[in-house]
Order: sequence, then structure tokens, then C-alpha cells
Amino acid sequence: MTRRVVLPPLFDPSLEPELGPDDQLIDVNAHFVARLADTGALAALADDYDLGRRGGSDPAENRTRALFARAAARVTARVTARGGQAAGRLRAMGMALRLAGEADPALRLAADDVELVGGTTERGADVVLAAQRTELLGPEARWTRAAAPDGRVHLVIETDQQLPAAAVLLEALGPARVVLCGRFATAHREALRALAPFSAAAGFDDWAPAWRLGKEWSGDGTPVRWVRRAADWPAGAPWAGWLAPDEAAALPAEAWRECRGAALTVARLESWAEVTGADGRRTDLRTVLDAVDGALLRVELLVGAPGVSAEETAGTARSLLSGPGPRLAGLSPFRLPTARGGAAPQAWGGVPLIRHTTPGNDLPRWDRFSGPGTLDETARTAAIGALNAELGAVADLFPGRFACCVLAAPDGTTVWEPSAAVVAGEGPGPDGQGPGSFVVNLRTGSAFRLHPKLTPVVERLSSGDTAVLDRISDGARRKLTDRLVQAGVMRRSQ
Repeated sequence: MTRRVVLPPLFDPSLEPELGPDDQLIDVNAHFVARLADTGALAALADDYDLGRRGGSDPAENRTRALFARAAARVTARVTARGGQAAGRLRAMGMALRLAGEADPALRLAADDVELVGGTTERGADVVLAAQRTELLGPEARWTRAAAPDGRVHLVIETDQQLPAAAVLLEALGPARVVLCGRFATAHREALRALAPFSAAAGFDDWAPAWRLGKEWSGDGTPVRWVRRAADWPAGAPWAGWLAPDEAAALPAEAWRECRGAALTVARLESWAEVTGADGRRTDLRTVLDAVDGALLRVELLVGAPGVSAEETAGTARSLLSGPGPRLAGLSPFRLPTARGGAAPQAWGGVPLIRHTTPGNDLPRWDRFSGPGTLDETARTAAIGALNAELGAVADLFPGRFACCVLAAPDGTTVWEPSAAVVAGEGPGPDGQGPGSFVVNLRTGSAFRLHPKLTPVVERLSSGDTAVLDRISDGARRKLTDRLVQAGVMRRSQ
């Protein structure tokens, strides 16, 4: 059966669906990202901030936003010219999306997330209202309508993050010719059937595509299957994945011979013989570590699991950074999965808990909860912020939950941080001084002014010319490199 497949924003840009030879992909997600993260769009955004046409009432904050927009443009241009450097490209994309969404009346964007202003994607009425109010998706609605002016289309909804865009595209295409499919649409079919405009769709299809890394993200262009569950594993073919511990343990030893990289989502790590996933199941991962090079594995550590203190999580994070074997990928807030069908367990990993349902959430994904020794929302947010501040400048953490991030990094690293750039401040800088040049680090979210005499040196260094450091005095070189290393924009050569 031939399909025209529409992929709405906001979805992982490093993934593409595996389709039949006669199928047509209308990748609205790629169109959305390309439009907002275009270097010209970012430069225009920076000018708007500098000239007061965009932003708030604080000129210093607006000038800071302008610097970060220009840095995102510079990083994007560098990656486009040289290829590779996925982390820098993703951080620049994330900055573009965040800045684009700051003034929107309905949506706040991140590289790998979307928040509804005054609402949640767990409540259908909030989704519909956000789709009606947002000003971000008009170009994509027009583009999609032109790409598919008539006939039936399959609209793939894989995650809740796509819901507002999916509602916009439904209205643009005309719901009566749209078939809803994808993991999220299938899991929440009954709720969507009661929610306009989804209720006016032509129907639902249980079909959901398999996914693979896009060629531009897979390193050497080889097709790499994306694996989230052991059942997704393709025997005899390269793969990468993001897995719960029990799903990783369910893979046969031979599977790991074709692995290009994998991340494991872990809520508690007492030892590799006792690893607890988000659902509270304990898994012995020693057989996995025996079957695969530990450098191919990374750990996404969840913060705020029942009975797990901030101190325990911090200790685990530090040990993953310094110890042998799998390394830390990043930190994410713990979410207790909603139980579907039957009685919801009132314990997690042996820790008793109380689930708190939220009335009106017709598209639930998580249950709120409380229990002994458990961080509340405020404490969890503070713990993540403190750990990111401590570890972010010294560890190469993932820029988000993107499939391409799990690929094993190539040998060797550049001296200059791929997510940093030297940019000019057109007006008075955020420090209140006059125009000048600044080093902006998208990885740490920091920026500092350069002395005019050092600007040409650092610009050359950022372009890959490490020999430029030999042309300045020993004292100036030591002082400059110390400052750049401290800011996380330079790695000392070995």
C-alpha cells in the first residue's frame, strides 16, 4: 500500500521513518527546523533584539539574546561548511527554537521539548487551544497544504510534543482526508477520537513506521536502525538505541556486535548487577557489559525517583563521569509512568508511594506521586540545576534526547568547543560597555567579552588554527588558555 506520510514538528530531527519504495515523506518537521535554524533567520533575529524590535524591556537581556542568536548562526555555518559536529549543530538548533518561541502566545520550545503556555500536553483542551493561538506554525501549514493539496495522507504522531503541530496540520489539510497513526496516536486513540479536530480525522491506522538515523546524522551515511525495545533490533544490520535496562538485557549477545552506540535510561544504579529503570524494575546488566565495549554505552540518569535522594543521584553521576565503563549522557527529571489497565502499583523498586491523578488529563503519560525519602518537584528541579552547573562545564553531556547523540564519538576531539563561537556585539554589550567581540558558549550558556587585541587570536583559534597561540607571548598564552579552558570553550591539547 502506497502512503503519503506527513511528519509534524516537533520531533527528533536526526530520525527518519523507514518507508516503502513507493511511499512519499512530507517532512514538515525538517521544514520547521530548517526555517527557524537558518543562519539568515538567526542573524535577522539578532538584529531585531539589538534594535528593540523583539524581546523584553531590559536592553541588556536583549543584547545577550542577540549574542546567542549570532553564536547559533556562526556555529550552524561552521557545521554546514565542515560537516559533522552534531552536538554543536543541535545546540544551535535548540537556541534557535528557544528564541523563536519566547514571544509566542502558546508554545515555548526547546531542542527536544515543547511546553504549552498555561497548559499541558496531557490535557487535550490545552493542546487544541495552543494550536489555535500559536503563531509559529503558519508557514508549515501553508507548505504542507501545497505539498499535499488533495488525497489521503497519514499523519504520524509519535510523541505528545507533536500534538499542537498535528492539530494545526489537521486543520490545514482538512481532517476528513487525514489518517492518524504513530505510537502516540495509537496509544491514545480513544481520547483523540473525542477531541476536535482529531475526532474529524478519516480514521486511525495501527501502522507505525520503524525509524533510522538520517544519513546526515549517522556518521558515514550507513543506514542505522533506531532501537527502543529489544523487539526493534534488526539482526545482521547496524543499529543504535535508547533503551530501558530490561530491554537492553533482553537483547542477545550477538546484537551488540552491530551496535553503533546506545543510551540506557537509569533511575537508580546501585551496581551494574542491580540497575533500576523508570518503571521500578531491577535488572542485572553485567551480561550486557560483557558483550559490548563500555565506550559504546551512555547513561541517562533520572533525578527524583521514589526513595532516591539528591545526594545518591549526585554520587552516581560523578562516578559515571570518572569511572570505567558507560559514561554519563545527561540528567532528566524522573517521571512515574501511568499504569494502563488494571490496578496501578503502589510501590516502585520496593519503595511505597501514593499516586495522585490529575482530573481533566485525558492524555496522561505520567502520574504525580509522593512517598518516603522522595524529592518534591522543587527539590528535583534544584538538584538537576545544581548537577548541571557542576558537571556541564567539565563533561561532554548530550545536548538533548536525540538519537544521533548515542553514536560513539570518533577518536580525538577538537581543541575548540564545537558549540562555541566568537561573535560581535553590535551595540553596547550586556555588561553595559560599548560594542565589542564576545565568546559565546552554547553548551554552558555563558558569554564573556574579549580584549580587542586578543580577538583576532581567538577567532583564528575557533576556526581550527591552534598554531596561532604560538605567535603570542608565553604569559599572554597562559592567561588566555586558562580563561578559555575555564569557560569550557577550549580543551588543552594532549
